[in-house]
Amino acid sequence: MNANATTVDVDKVRPPQAALDLLPARAARGLGALPLTLGEDGALTVCVADRTDPGLLDRLERLTPGHAVRLVEPRDPETFPAALRTHYPDALLNGTLDRPEELFTYLLRRALARNASDIHVSPDATGARIRLRIDGHLEADRREPPEAAAEFVSYIKVLAKLDIAEKRAPQDGNIDTELDGRSVALRVATVPTLYGEHVTLRILSQTLTAPQLERLEHLGMSPGQDRLFRRALHAPNGVIIISGPTGSGKTTTLYAALRALAASDALHLVSIEDPVEKPIDGVTQIKVDSRQERVSFARALRSVLRHDPDVVMIGEVRDGETATTALRSALTGHLVLTTLHTNSAPAILTRLTDLGVPPYLVAATLRLAMAQRLVRRPCPACMRWEPATEDECRACGWDPAAPPNLPRAKGCAYCGMTGYAGRTAVYEMLPVDDAVRAALADGRKGEALERLLNARAPEWTLRGDGLRRVLAGETTLEEVADVIDGDLLMT
Repeated sequence: MNANATTVDVDKVRPPQAALDLLPARAARGLGALPLTLGEDGALTVCVADRTDPGLLDRLERLTPGHAVRLVEPRDPETFPAALRTHYPDALLNGTLDRPEELFTYLLRRALARNASDIHVSPDATGARIRLRIDGHLEADRREPPEAAAEFVSYIKVLAKLDIAEKRAPQDGNIDTELDGRSVALRVATVPTLYGEHVTLRILSQTLTAPQLERLEHLGMSPGQDRLFRRALHAPNGVIIISGPTGSGKTTTLYAALRALAASDALHLVSIEDPVEKPIDGVTQIKVDSRQERVSFARALRSVLRHDPDVVMIGEVRDGETATTALRSALTGHLVLTTLHTNSAPAILTRLTDLGVPPYLVAATLRLAMAQRLVRRPCPACMRWEPATEDECRACGWDPAAPPNLPRAKGCAYCGMTGYAGRTAVYEMLPVDDAVRAALADGRKGEALERLLNARAPEWTLRGDGLRRVLAGETTLEEVADVIDGDLLMT
């Protein structure tokens, strides 16, 4: 939203809770006023039906002392009442938000409106903090007193079909519900803490744009990366391993790969997951029961191989037995897709040998080692292009005499004043070719493989791909420094 704009699309705004808290619900609904942004200087932008009403401005300034109020109008006046009810619901107006069913609906609607991936209920000595994870960052939403927090946690456990009497052991469950005509799937996890149970609700259908990520061409890979990945994906056998921290989009990439393979209808595709995130047409999906050890990854994989699969996706390699079984299955003509927790693509090879997989087996079966991270996209409504500074040019290898223009995150009503809206992935790819196999045979790994990748194709590294996305306006230099290379902007 441009700072000089006089109208806003209220269907798309994401007002931060700090701005909403400045105006009581009854006053906001009564006056028809929706706070949108709260600047660092204390300036408050408020959306009203008629910004030319001087009496309205006076009343808002009296209700928010110490804040300079600026008024804007809704672009479509007919949508304004619904937006007011979304951010100031009847339950908040009537004082019934302490009822667990009302609080659940309110939080879920808030989370969906802000494209949150998780809702966290964190107990402490004075009640519970409720926070939303938006684009990978936790944002405070509200606090609940002890009794209301305990009732809310019990209500969630009932919806998820968990044992409400069991408060000393972790539990997992699922909630399938509907809100405003939309089906929403939630994964629920509880864990006991010093002050009560912490509850995390993962929203599995969190964004309306999620279906766009079901295709490989929408994952944001560069043309060279896309060719490498597809070439490995269509090999008759071998192993593709993707690494990255929890929540870095590895499952999304694997699911997109499975959907691409399933399109031919000529392959037997099997996945082994814990848990199964989302059903995929054309794929036989198996849920691992790792807690009770009835079906482990390794045991499920050995069983699956007797069913003549062409492609096997393993949700995660957690131990040496699973790693060795997965790689040995590639020797018998299977294509295996899986994930591993390492910091980089070259570190995958080191991790496999650390798990006890013989180096010759890694060299013979691994086709592609990948790493990925999620970085936030700058908000298109408030992003500005500005020349790179001399320090930034020096850090990134750009010519200070001809500095490139870089996107800068500013903050507006559409991004909740964060400057960012949505995320995209950056990738690192190490194809396992003769040079890599020779390095493995010589016992070289770790930093030696990192140097090999940097010398061969620096644009295929996380840093190189991140800088590519910065120059394309798809993320910011600050995000790349924060998520990928912490030393990038240090001077």
